[in-house]
Amino acid sequence: MHHLISYAPGTLTRRTLLTCSAAAWCVHSMAEAHAAEASIAGAIASAAARLPPAPPAEVAERTAWTLADVMGAMLYASTLPEAIEVAQFFARGSRSDEAFVPATDLSATEMQAAAATAFLIHAAEIDDSDLRGQLRASAVIMSSSLAAAQAANASGVEFLRAAALGYTLQGRFAAPVGAIQAHGWMASGVWGPPAGAAAVALLRRQSAEELASAISLAGAASGGLFQYYFDQTEEKRLIVARAARAAVESAELAELGERGASRIIEGKAGLFRLFGGVESPPADYFTAGLEALEGPLFVRPKYFSASHSIIPTLEGLIAAAPQGIDAAAVERVIIKGDPAWGSVIGAKINDFEAPVTPIGAALNFSFVIALWIIRGSVLPADYTDETMRDDRILNLARKFEFQTVQGEHLSIEVQMKSGEAIRAAAADPSPDEPAPLETERRIAKFDGLAGARLTKAKCEDLREHCLSVGEARSMREWMRRTRAICA
Repeated sequence: MHHLISYAPGTLTRRTLLTCSAAAWCVHSMAEAHAAEASIAGAIASAAARLPPAPPAEVAERTAWTLADVMGAMLYASTLPEAIEVAQFFARGSRSDEAFVPATDLSATEMQAAAATAFLIHAAEIDDSDLRGQLRASAVIMSSSLAAAQAANASGVEFLRAAALGYTLQGRFAAPVGAIQAHGWMASGVWGPPAGAAAVALLRRQSAEELASAISLAGAASGGLFQYYFDQTEEKRLIVARAARAAVESAELAELGERGASRIIEGKAGLFRLFGGVESPPADYFTAGLEALEGPLFVRPKYFSASHSIIPTLEGLIAAAPQGIDAAAVERVIIKGDPAWGSVIGAKINDFEAPVTPIGAALNFSFVIALWIIRGSVLPADYTDETMRDDRILNLARKFEFQTVQGEHLSIEVQMKSGEAIRAAAADPSPDEPAPLETERRIAKFDGLAGARLTKAKCEDLREHCLSVGEARSMREWMRRTRAICA
């Protein structure tokens, strides 16, 4: 009901003005409250507030394995002087010990630690993915959750639940749109901040209203241009660092009373319309069955240091040629794919440029495949200056050609000078299928990365420490033990 206040012309008094203002403010506030309640961010917050105190056992186990994978990636990154220098930059000037940065001797504020951790997770291009949105899953979610769990001195179970919420929301945000790289955006920089903010707010035990605001405020910070892919620059690591920092910052601002646009997800200038060019799914899509916290089950480790758009083709080729390929006998290599791949992968294959940075090399389709054919390995340590100047790799990469085939995902055909050909389709797992556990493969990857700094015994200690994180009573104490192992 609208209450109208009438007055005779010329009789507007200060009291009348205040009465009118108060009534207008009341109506506006009621409308605001209704909008927040009806918004998707509000619906997510209400559902998150009703989550059980612990995640499902399978989810907790998989999140712990993901934590181990992240720790391995960070330990390797900590051997790279330039990566440590940037991590130090993010923690610069801090005298706080709210949170430690794993794999380093750095301590900082929660916000700083989240940024430094995210940078190190993504520094060596060996961190995991969620194929439902072709995004890096852990760089934003695990970093912000680890920092917030320490600052809140949460238990291991609380940490696992919050991280699982972050992965779940990030996946549900990304899945309806799929890869948005063709639109010019880094997916982790778009969907990571609001999902990470929800995880942080849950760890801070914020109200549903504050959690909704954290999501909205973080959504306003979403972004990250994909131009780095074409220019061979490395700011993708900075994009995830800023995204993790925004996740923590948004939860802190929400606690101070800041409020974001309630319809940041579904609005006419919201995340889905702006970044994906589509309308948002209804609220039920994000909230139905949220207690399952399925997100971590879709997180896939990377076993090669390369873009996840390259790895399925590489794995298909490895399966087709398990004994390797004689590079000297290769006439040319044809990559076939749908026109949708043309603007991203195709252009870079047909106009090959030698990589000048490790990130540029890891994102270069022709170079990565040629690297495997020549050296039989695609790991972070393979991207050296010597490798990027290796004429055998570069000359082979120049033999690659992209051909457009309507309706074909991706395939590779290695044509030999003998007239024979090795053919393989990209071994793409279905984005809708949970990732297999692959325990032995995960352990081998962890030991290979963590072994850059730790003895075999310490690698085993750290891995078991990560897998038992659910038993921790204090994430601060858990992280102190982590630092002791990594010292």
